[in-house]
Amino acid sequence: MKRILVTGSSRGIGRAIALSASKDGYEVIVHGRTDSEELKQTHSEINGSTKVFFDVSDKKAAHDAIADLGDVDILINNAGIVRNFTKDISEINDDHAIEEYRANVLGPIHCTQAVMPYMQDNGGVVINIASIKGHHNLATMSTLTYATTKSGLISATKALAKKYPSVRFCTVSPGYTNTDQTDGWNSETFSRINNGTILGRIGEPKEIADMVIFLASDKASYVTGSDFLVDGGYSIQGK
Repeated sequence: MKRILVTGSSRGIGRAIALSASKDGYEVIVHGRTDSEELKQTHSEINGSTKVFFDVSDKKAAHDAIADLGDVDILINNAGIVRNFTKDISEINDDHAIEEYRANVLGPIHCTQAVMPYMQDNGGVVINIASIKGHHNLATMSTLTYATTKSGLISATKALAKKYPSVRFCTVSPGYTNTDQTDGWNSETFSRINNGTILGRIGEPKEIADMVIFLASDKASYVTGSDFLVDGGYSIQGK
């Protein structure tokens, strides 16, 4: 049975990935930054799962925790944050931008470093969860610094794929998805986003998870170095 570590799996897309992985027969390791009630809930719902918590932006903590887990066959770097919401470049908070970079770029790198000694010898899969905001034509001022981190993550993934052919590296770039981050949206925002997609709606976490689980499987054995937009067509119709 292959072991899969899903970072940031206490809620949202990460939780959906962990649940889907369990249904597909993987031994699941769920992760959170802290031992939150949400993480405990996810852990309790997945029989035979292992629970781990650490800050991915802390290199030593990530390396130590993953070393304690033992072999990991598949790594899903889902944990990430957005801290700067701005209308003008003058509003950017440097500390928030650095926090985003540490979590969204260095975090996946830390976790990948920790699993690579095993994966290089035995094969493996690393899937990094990026964002439509990481694509140059979809970046917006409101999440300027977040967008740069996700663009950087896509580039880093391609570089890793070229360097380490024994491991498959991919990114999945979700579009607008129905998670706790949409809880504060008003009807006008929902209408604008829905109308901006070809399918006329935002996505559900399981729809992102389905793509991730496919890429993690042997069915995608000839896929590496690629980015996959899962956005209901927003990237070609976005308004």
